[in-house]
Amino acid sequence: VSFGDQRLVVKHALPRLRVAQEWLSSPTRVLVEADAMAFARRIRPSNVPEIIDVDDERLVIVMTAAPPGMENWKATLLEGIIDPTVGAALGTALADWHTKSSSDPAVWSRFGDRTHFFDLRVAPFLQRVAEVHQDLATKIGDVIGRMMARSICLVHGDFSPKNVLVDKGSFWVLDWEIAHIGDPTFDLAFLVSHLVCKAIHRPYDAARYHACADAFLATYFDRSGVGVDKDDLVCQVGGLLLARVDGKSPVDYFDPLERDAARTLGRRVLVEDNADLADLWEPQ
Repeated sequence: VSFGDQRLVVKHALPRLRVAQEWLSSPTRVLVEADAMAFARRIRPSNVPEIIDVDDERLVIVMTAAPPGMENWKATLLEGIIDPTVGAALGTALADWHTKSSSDPAVWSRFGDRTHFFDLRVAPFLQRVAEVHQDLATKIGDVIGRMMARSICLVHGDFSPKNVLVDKGSFWVLDWEIAHIGDPTFDLAFLVSHLVCKAIHRPYDAARYHACADAFLATYFDRSGVGVDKDDLVCQVGGLLLARVDGKSPVDYFDPLERDAARTLGRRVLVEDNADLADLWEPQ
């Protein structure tokens, strides 16, 4: 919505997501988003839109719109514009949000419910993969069990390039509707899995996507005050790679050969007990 020199976004969550398969989630998640963004903005005011209004009855929120020069990071990455400093900046911001929330009683009280996370991530991503790849069901079930057993900090839950806007050293992180107290490993795995997918799609740029992921993880681990299991990080990435081809939200830019490559890599890092982060970047 534009009027004068002001630009706002009015958002109402849908009960059914706009994907090919049936995927349902309560629109009340938009209220979670508003509260999570308000918290995140207090910690990093230049990296999150400002919430202007919340309508609890109609389940509508109003926030500031991004400046005109900002671009979607997913789009720029797919164009071959791959800047590791963006990854580093995101690692710093995520470390701040995770660390500050880990000891905030108000955050723990507000975001303890994981219903939206289960509906929008666990069931359609990891559980769906376990149904498709039944020989990996036990392995994936163990990954889910360890993840759900951890209650460490506020987890974004959709920390992906499509939810990042960038412009000349500045950035915004959007779509906080799956925010919950949980396992910080998931946010790291989610972003890394997207960068691996893009490396599969554009193998001639794989080294630069790898550098972006390394910068993201390096700044996160250097700054974060919460614990992340690096072995589980690799396992979660493996599960998410499979989800991006066999889950309810498949990658929209893969061709059949790329889907096969992502599927092979995801299975391999889940099956191999000693798989590490470097294995994610081996040529497919």
